[in-house]
Amino acid sequence: MTISFLKKQNNNYKLIIFPIFYIAFLVAFLIDENSTGGAYQDYTAYKGIMDLFIHDFSGTLLSFDQLGERHSPIIIILLSYLYKIELSDTLIRFIFFNFSIISIIFFYKCLKIKFKTVPSNYLFLLSLIFFLSPVFRSLSVWPDSRIIGFHFFTISVFYYLKYFHSQKKVINCYLNVIFLAIASYFSVNFCLFGIFFFYKFYKDLIKNKKLIIYLILNFVLAFPAYYYLFILDVFFIDPGLTPGNEINSLGIKNNFNYANKILILSSIVFFYLIPFFNYFKDYFLLKHINFKEITFLLIFSAINIHLFNYDLFFTGGGIFFKISNLVFNNNLLFFVISTYSMFFIYVLLIKRKNIDNILVLLIIILTNPQLTIYHKYYDPLLIFLIFTIFDLKFSKKYFNINNIAVLNLFYLIFLILNFLK
Repeated sequence: MTISFLKKQNNNYKLIIFPIFYIAFLVAFLIDENSTGGAYQDYTAYKGIMDLFIHDFSGTLLSFDQLGERHSPIIIILLSYLYKIELSDTLIRFIFFNFSIISIIFFYKCLKIKFKTVPSNYLFLLSLIFFLSPVFRSLSVWPDSRIIGFHFFTISVFYYLKYFHSQKKVINCYLNVIFLAIASYFSVNFCLFGIFFFYKFYKDLIKNKKLIIYLILNFVLAFPAYYYLFILDVFFIDPGLTPGNEINSLGIKNNFNYANKILILSSIVFFYLIPFFNYFKDYFLLKHINFKEITFLLIFSAINIHLFNYDLFFTGGGIFFKISNLVFNNNLLFFVISTYSMFFIYVLLIKRKNIDNILVLLIIILTNPQLTIYHKYYDPLLIFLIFTIFDLKFSKKYFNINNIAVLNLFYLIFLILNFLK
């Protein structure tokens, strides 16, 4: 009965379910949830810089790179303005908290565009999983540049999907660029997705003779950031004050050791694909791989393991890295899981030589230029990308109450684990 009810495009169902999930989300605000462990600390670190902006705006803006803060100054400037007009801290946080709902709305809109034949009630229920994400919850409670950037990124992806799956109107390309720019000004990591969107739009825009306008729009929107970072030389995009940022035995800064990023990010991407085990069972069992590919991946893994030098002292590292070190006091379990993760990611996302998947994976690696690698950089981003930009060939049969329940249960367990840590 529940399943047949879900198959109907029933708005009453949405009016019942949404308040239940929102109340669970609201609890996070009422208890000052900080399940990620760092959201509150990042927000309180903003406070001193906010005070500097209030008393000396231009001086603080031009010396921002000296403050050891690698978050965008835009969020801090916005917060400082709200404090300056004497809004209470609770009200400011509650405004940002509720603004987070916008990414859930646009996730739902993205799903409706991409999966037109799937009953909207299934898609609606799927979109609510953000409410259970520990990162989404904590960064909504304690305003953070990353989550604000993510909200605008979901809108940008909506216009990308609208162009390719609904209306091939050039205005959708322009709106994609505008909202990606806003996302990037709040969190610079998102700017690299512009490479992916340019790759996707290029052929159509050059045919329509609109490519020049598209490039000019990109240049105009990017120029203030370029001028600030490179001309005024306020280059705050560095490892900040995180521990471990020094020249290592390889003769390079730790943050540029890409072996660390490849192994850790492979394990994090794999983590978010676990709830899809039943649907991608053949890929999890590595049925689509030959001896030559196995040999190459083993050599590639061995090279990265040899170069790997990430340490618990650096903080972060992903759930498998932490479990391996905290339970077994070594990296062995982590190396096994990350190696398997690379095999799995290869057969699922790379073997078909799908340029979209390969490009997004490269962007995911490049969006982490700093030393530390946290789950908060990829949650709920990866789940969002899995259903929107990654080409994973989801068929209509995936969208059923059992699979959606598994995904919600996965996030609920992850949330509980974050509380327990």
